[in-house]
Amino acid sequence: MDVFRALLHDSADPGQVRDVGAHRVLLDRADGWAAGPLVVDDERLSGLADSGNGVALSVRTSGGAGGVAALARRAGGLQVVAAETTLRDLDDLAGNATRVVAAAAELPDGIEVYVGLPVAAGTVGAVEVVEAAGLLARIDLGHGTRPRPTELLSTLVEADLPFKATGLGTDPFGALGLVTVLMAVEVLIDGADLREADALLDGVDEHRAGVALASWDGAASTRVRRRLRGVDCTDVAATLDRLAGAGLLD
Repeated sequence: MDVFRALLHDSADPGQVRDVGAHRVLLDRADGWAAGPLVVDDERLSGLADSGNGVALSVRTSGGAGGVAALARRAGGLQVVAAETTLRDLDDLAGNATRVVAAAAELPDGIEVYVGLPVAAGTVGAVEVVEAAGLLARIDLGHGTRPRPTELLSTLVEADLPFKATGLGTDPFGALGLVTVLMAVEVLIDGADLREADALLDGVDEHRAGVALASWDGAASTRVRRRLRGVDCTDVAATLDRLAGAGLLD
């Protein structure tokens, strides 16, 4: 299904490093079209000068807005398709977002910027700044997230702010899994209340999910992917195998 195209961002567990060679193997699979960019930390860029050539990279930047601006100087000839940063000034998230917007303007055309949105009193204001500038959001749906994940998803859907999600479960059909997030985004776009989305995020039956996604036409898939641009995945190969086994990559 085309809704999975380049959706799975190849991201290592915290403290681990994803091997470029292993990422190339993913891309060579028959279903490798569902794999998105390789996610790397900016301190790794100098070590990728040779091995990373031709590999699409999403770079997690350090140093706040300054790290985003510095990426233009550090990327060299690498194929950087996205930069990721996180707002850290909890007392002025909108102001922090404005500084990131200014830094993003220094990047070459074609590099998407994902702005990590912490849950705090000023989150809505930061969402407005990010959306107005044409940047994208990055949200962590992992355990311990407050408010509950559906509220975060609903806020972004209502603001029409595209985003990527991190902190998903390892089972695509389990709680906060890849498929459950796709389905929750779809019902929120259609105006469902949070309870329906909550029920989906708790996990879905594999057969039910297959029937639901098979009913999506091209327009429905486009609506969902216009919002959900990517998900970080720590085991893309296993996820692809699981989706293929359920007949969702046909």
